[in-house]
Amino acid sequence: MFQLCPKFFCVVLVAGLMFFFVQKASAFERKSQKPAIVLAAFGTTEIEALKDILNIRDRVETVFLGYDVYLVFTSNIIRGIWRERAGDDYFKSQNPGVPQEIYEISSPLTVLTGIQENGGRLVLVQSLHISDGEEYRNLDNLVKALASLKSFNSLLYPFPWIGLGEPALGIGDGQPVYLERAAVALAPLAKEAKKSGAVLILMGHGNEHLTQAVYGKLQAQLRKEYGPWIYIGTVEGPPQVDDIIVALNKAKNKPRRILLTPLMIVAGDHARNDMAGSGEDSWVSKFKTNGYEVTTRLEGLGSNNSWADIYIEHLRVLEAKVMKLEKADVAGTSASR
Repeated sequence: MFQLCPKFFCVVLVAGLMFFFVQKASAFERKSQKPAIVLAAFGTTEIEALKDILNIRDRVETVFLGYDVYLVFTSNIIRGIWRERAGDDYFKSQNPGVPQEIYEISSPLTVLTGIQENGGRLVLVQSLHISDGEEYRNLDNLVKALASLKSFNSLLYPFPWIGLGEPALGIGDGQPVYLERAAVALAPLAKEAKKSGAVLILMGHGNEHLTQAVYGKLQAQLRKEYGPWIYIGTVEGPPQVDDIIVALNKAKNKPRRILLTPLMIVAGDHARNDMAGSGEDSWVSKFKTNGYEVTTRLEGLGSNNSWADIYIEHLRVLEAKVMKLEKADVAGTSASR
């Protein structure tokens, strides 16, 4: 009977292992791939408010045709609620208009990990937040951490070209150019309030831990453009609704009508309950208790195309910045060979 010598098995084994590792290495070589955009919103559980976020996504896809566009929610709680709803057949039957992608919505880290699975590529992460608050800073920390990840071979860096686009009003306490863009986007509301003889009051989310000077700056910009009867308050942190009521009650020759609307990407839970709810602590109830006639507008800023385009402007700035990194990296790699 024919017998194979042990050396033969060794040769076959070594050859097989070499083939395996060559194949694995080639799978992780940096290949030319479509760049990616990750749109990071806080999220919403309100069905009607989804359109506000999806409108921004649709506009980005129209402008950045050469990109894969992904949508993520930064809120753990909101993602958890959608995961529960994904297994609720009754809920899904009652809400047929909810896209499947919302039931499968992921975190920024999960999506970014999947994006780099086949090698590094240019990735633009765009915050859909309004200001440089807690949610934006958490996202900024994540992107910076991923950008700092290294490997022994620089060709295999997981995120060689990644960056984060600024929130709508810019970083810090807001930037003049974006405050001006925001004022233009809010012009229809300001003009509607002025025409009907009403005070325009915008309800932002706010933050208990970080400065909220940006809201004051936006209020000043709006008053400069459209007159004095415009106030911005927040749900968390000052100024809140009671502060606005005190200011209004002290004002002379003030209008007795109010146009109340959210300064948020979505007209979600805060807008529908804290702002326009029937409870005695809602903003609309407090204004009515103080003798004001109130009209509410339950529409998020995401459905305002001019506001959505502010994020597109941030993306263009980010694209130029990250592409410079890519070109410099590619040039450096070629020169080192």
